[in-house]
Amino acid sequence: MKIFSLVIAILFGCIAFSQNDASADTIPQRPTLVEMCDRYPTDKCLDGHKFIEIYQDLFEDERDSMSRFFEIGILNGVSHLMWREYFPNAEIFGIDLMDYSEQSKGSGIQTFVADQSNRMDLERCIDTFGVNFDVILDDGGHAMDHQQVSLGYLFQYVKPGGLFIIEDIHTSLPKYYPDPAFKVNESETNTTLFMLEWFMRTGQIKSQYMNEAEILYLQQNIESVQIHYRDTRHHSMMCIIEKKSE
Repeated sequence: MKIFSLVIAILFGCIAFSQNDASADTIPQRPTLVEMCDRYPTDKCLDGHKFIEIYQDLFEDERDSMSRFFEIGILNGVSHLMWREYFPNAEIFGIDLMDYSEQSKGSGIQTFVADQSNRMDLERCIDTFGVNFDVILDDGGHAMDHQQVSLGYLFQYVKPGGLFIIEDIHTSLPKYYPDPAFKVNESETNTTLFMLEWFMRTGQIKSQYMNEAEILYLQQNIESVQIHYRDTRHHSMMCIIEKKSE
């Protein structure tokens, strides 16, 4: 009888294991950010600037805990829809010079028309959206004043330990991006890239576009700066600025 009972136990154990194994195989796997590029073909993807791989490593562990994500620059709305799906529990916010609310209609994404280089517009935006963002991502106009005014004004509204990301800082390089709309001066000392590298060398922020209070706040509250270069035909560069935790 003991041998019979042992055989029965083994058989039932095998059956239970097979059932559990089968159920595990049927659990749907969420797509990665890279995989989501098939449906959301932003210029962050592998055939563009390749920032998507950086974001996948950066955000994967925060996927379910992300609560407030704000991206500057909407255009066709594709990247906002991608963030909407990738961060299922987060509020997603976006601003642009143009009204692109139709692109995100029905998605729950909150949009606002604003000039990112205009502090009054940014103030009205904050009055509408609120504060304490986990991430503010600047993929807007890429001009020097756009990037630096946005950083200077909005960094105070990133929550402690949160991130401010500036994409496309390669527009600081007139050799590759000579468009005068990016407003790079002849000595290239007004560029966002120069500002970040100067801070990394000295701990000081040097910007003609920020006021003294903004400069002081950044100097006192930046925990770290990472500059990323991707080997693409665009000479793609972006930076991740981490805010100090309280």
